Amino acid sequence: MDDPELGGEATRAKRDDPDATRLADPDATVLTDPNATQLAAPPSPEGTGDTASDDMPTIVVPHAVSSGEGPDGIDAMDDPYAPINDADFTRVTPYAPMAIDSPVTANDKHRSRVHPLAVVLVVVALLAAAAFVVKYTYVNEYWGGKTLPDVVGKTETEARSTLSPLGFTVNVNEVLSDDNVGKVISMDPAAGTRTGDDLSVTITVGVARTVPSVVGMSQADAKTALYNVGAENISIAYQNSSEAEGTVLAVDPGEGEAFVSSDQITLTVAQPFKVPDVVGLTLSDAEKAIEAAGLAHTVSYTDEKGEENAVVSTSPEAGTQVSEGSTVTLYVPSPKLMDAYHLAEYFNIDPADLDAYLTKQGYSVSSTGVFPSGNAYAVYSDGTATITITDYPESADALGAGTGTSSLTAGKAVGGVRLQASASAVSSSAAISSSGISAVMDACGLSNLVSSCTADTAQTTRTIDKTGLSFISGYGQQGNYVWSILIGSLNGSSTHVVVTIASKSHYDGIDLSDYGNDLASYIAITNYYGK
Repeated sequence: MDDPELGGEATRAKRDDPDATRLADPDATVLTDPNATQLAAPPSPEGTGDTASDDMPTIVVPHAVSSGEGPDGIDAMDDPYAPINDADFTRVTPYAPMAIDSPVTANDKHRSRVHPLAVVLVVVALLAAAAFVVKYTYVNEYWGGKTLPDVVGKTETEARSTLSPLGFTVNVNEVLSDDNVGKVISMDPAAGTRTGDDLSVTITVGVARTVPSVVGMSQADAKTALYNVGAENISIAYQNSSEAEGTVLAVDPGEGEAFVSSDQITLTVAQPFKVPDVVGLTLSDAEKAIEAAGLAHTVSYTDEKGEENAVVSTSPEAGTQVSEGSTVTLYVPSPKLMDAYHLAEYFNIDPADLDAYLTKQGYSVSSTGVFPSGNAYAVYSDGTATITITDYPESADALGAGTGTSSLTAGKAVGGVRLQASASAVSSSAAISSSGISAVMDACGLSNLVSSCTADTAQTTRTIDKTGLSFISGYGQQGNYVWSILIGSLNGSSTHVVVTIASKSHYDGIDLSDYGNDLASYIAITNYYGK
């Protein structure tokens, strides 16, 4: 054994030497022999260097191992992997073996140590995962059908665009509707339903009500057909016809037209020829109704009181059965003119009514035509006075048109009016004086005299011979019209009166410079000497 005083360096040297047989630690039990199975006694306290004491017992190491070649130093260190010499166990009683669990457990032993709770948890986890997968795939409709989206209120096209991409087969059922035409009213199954394997759905779409074909039907059958499509307000109008009585001649709205149930549907039904009831209608509307009834008509003015230009009675009376083409007389009140001399009122009456009034007052047409302006030209006379409807009332020149029905009856407008009559016919006070002017103004309903002149004061640059001429002329403005009065006599003839009226614009284009810019002078000179 080395000297214990060598210290740690000797110990480290020995540890590094694989053939070392002693521990460097001086307090360690050392082997006396490399092949020995007994530990040497520790050194004496006195440090004498003896390797064993006579009093120290020999200790048999139970686990010392011997091999055919002999133990080595590692065996002395209780190397668990060293060979064991069985003979060594016979020397002394061995220590009781000590059970040491292996760090590696056999499979059977491992399985037997799995805790039952772990198994339960694993099973529960697997079941939960399976339930999640089932629920997820169901909710996301990978199986178990589809949930119907709500398409109520959408158009049919919109509904199809919503349902078809989801795999639904769309069937359409149409129903008549007032408020939801072209839209989905209901669906079967209802919105939100999970369909299962059947992916068909029926949508009910509203369609418009239309008037069915009823012309030619009897009145009863036509009404039934209309009720079947939801009509609630059916009225009947009768029309003279050679068709069988009660046959539907027309329907309004027309066949195929859309309607809602509250709309009025009118059936026009054939009846024998009868005078229609036109009392109270305007003359023009009454004439249309008589014509539509297959009858002719005439107009007669009456002193019966009633609304102007409205029918107050007929002959034959309404409801009288007549033959096709019969003539019905329509009676209307006389036009509301004060009389034929109130010329300003001519502009406020329908031209045709004016013609009718003058005719009723005993005037007849001697000449008629139409001016380039489109206005009427017509000359009326009753033997004492001549009334001319003309665009140039200040002139006595005629248009030169032919005779016939007055152009007023065709609705041609009145551009101006000229009245020529004896002074006594107009007023008993129609003298050639300023008072005579006033008397004629009263007789013709004129007012607002502007100026007047006589044969002595009339102004003109024209060379004229006034010998034997006596007159008084005056003009005024009334509303939008200019009127004139001329009372005169030539070479002692009877006194005559000329009254004219025309719109203000008529005189805007007339050059009055040759007449002292006096309209009264222009009217008088033009009447007696022409333009």
